[in-house]
Amino acid sequence: MKPIQATILQGKENEVFGTKIVELPYFSTTFHFHEECQLIYVVESEGKRMIGDSVENFGPDELILVGSNVPHVWHNNPLYFRDGTEGAKSVSLFIHPCKLLQLLGTFGNMQRLSHILGVSKSGLKFYGDTKKHLKDLLFKINEQEETFERLTILAQILKILAHTKEFDLLTKAGYTNTYQLKDNDRIDKILKYIFDHFSQQIKLEDVADIVHMSRHAFCRFFKNRTQRTFMEFVTEVRISHACKLIAEGEKQITCLAYECGFNSLSNFNKLFKEVKGQTPSDYRKTLIPH
Repeated sequence: MKPIQATILQGKENEVFGTKIVELPYFSTTFHFHEECQLIYVVESEGKRMIGDSVENFGPDELILVGSNVPHVWHNNPLYFRDGTEGAKSVSLFIHPCKLLQLLGTFGNMQRLSHILGVSKSGLKFYGDTKKHLKDLLFKINEQEETFERLTILAQILKILAHTKEFDLLTKAGYTNTYQLKDNDRIDKILKYIFDHFSQQIKLEDVADIVHMSRHAFCRFFKNRTQRTFMEFVTEVRISHACKLIAEGEKQITCLAYECGFNSLSNFNKLFKEVKGQTPSDYRKTLIPH
């Protein structure tokens, strides 16, 4: 999966941070990365999210910190592209970590802040009071135009980030960005095809044809970029969607297995346990309040 390098604070090379509100029929970014850390709150939208080697569902009321130069994309469900009745909205704060730490370092020890910005290279998903407070501050800093007030709010955000432990790591242990700047269009086409067709039969040859590669070259290319085979990646996307359906609790496991693209219940159960470490039935039990 080959991301493009994006310039976020373009024309503002001397600025340490910037803010952005996105409100569109659907999220339109490609798989990309940038020097700035991005704190992003999804107000409205759902689909598949990829950060580094992590592939999960996303939905409203999600708060994520993406580290510097970590590839990422939020891709909406096909419904968003068909009828235009859905909507996508997010609120973001972009922070240039090196410039920020260099600036704040003149005032004292920034070890805690430096640590969390480093940890954010794994992708952080916040919860609890941390999510609530950061979400409120994100809206405030985006709405505020007065520079001093924005700096005051930024200081509050940084203080919370430096001290919180209310987050989950998204990428696997030891993850490093192996993507290069070339082949962005190719990898983005692969991602979008998988996210839009995972519930159907996906043939490796068909995807290889989309990016004009032979089967062998495609397999080598994909594994070099993602550290897993093509079908392992497709399976992760399908299992991720199955977890979402199980959590919603509206479908029998037998039905949702086929809805997620598996051709047999036994195959679904086997692969689910390989990915999640437990059976679908056991996973459902963990979601039941005690």
